[in-house]
Amino acid sequence: MCFTIMPFGGWFDNYYTEIYMPAIKKANVFPARADDLYRPSTIINDIWDYIQNSSIILADLTGRNPNVLYELGLAHAIAKPVIIVTESIDDIPFDLRSLRIIQYDKNVTNWGEKLKDNIISSILEVLDSPITAVLPTFIDVDTKKVNSISEVEKQLIEIHQEIDMLKREREHFNLRNQMYQDLLPVHKIDVERPIRITLTSEVMDNLDSGWSPENILAHYKANGKSEKALKAIINKWKKR
Repeated sequence: MCFTIMPFGGWFDNYYTEIYMPAIKKANVFPARADDLYRPSTIINDIWDYIQNSSIILADLTGRNPNVLYELGLAHAIAKPVIIVTESIDDIPFDLRSLRIIQYDKNVTNWGEKLKDNIISSILEVLDSPITAVLPTFIDVDTKKVNSISEVEKQLIEIHQEIDMLKREREHFNLRNQMYQDLLPVHKIDVERPIRITLTSEVMDNLDSGWSPENILAHYKANGKSEKALKAIINKWKKR
C-alpha cells in the first residue's frame, strides 16, 4: 500500500484522483489517502495505522501544510520510505532535501502526465531499494538481523542523499539566478563578453552600449562600487 499524505480540498483533490492515484495503481501498489477513512474512531489513530501498514509514503508538501508535516514526521519516525512531491523546493524543509523529491511545474506542457510518470518510476525504484528513501538517522544498524545494513552501508546511503541534495540546491540556485537575469534591464551586461580588466573600461562599455548614467550608478552602487568613482568615470566618458 502507498499512503498519500497531502492537503485536502480544491485542486489537491483533483491531483490525487487524476494524477497520484492512477500513478500509484500503475506501479501495482494499492493507493490510500486519509479521506478514505470514515470510521468513528479518532482519525489520527487510523492515519497512524495506515502509515504503519504502508510499504511506501507519498507526501505532497506544497504549501507546507502542518498536518502533512506532522504525518510525515510519523512516517520518518518508523523509517518508512518516503517520496516527496512539491511545486516549489522552498516548501521543503532543508533537512529533508536529501530525500527523493519530485518537483512539478504547472507552466510546462503536459505537466500532469510528466508528474505521473515521475511518480511511477520513483515508486518502482524505491520499492526495489526502500532503504535509499529513508533518512539515515532513522535507519537501525543491527548485525544480527538478516535484512539489516552495516554501518558503512548506512554512511554510504547518507553520502548519496547529501549529494542528491547538493545537486538539487545547485539546480534551484541556477533557476533563481536565471530568473534574476531575466528581470535585468534590456541593456544589461553581456555575460558572453570577456571579463573586463578594470571598472573604468566596463562602465564605459556599458555607457557606449546604451546604459544611462542613472542606470550605471544604480547598478554598480548596488554591487558595492563607489559612487564617487562611478561619477568620475561617467564624467570622463562624457568628455570623450
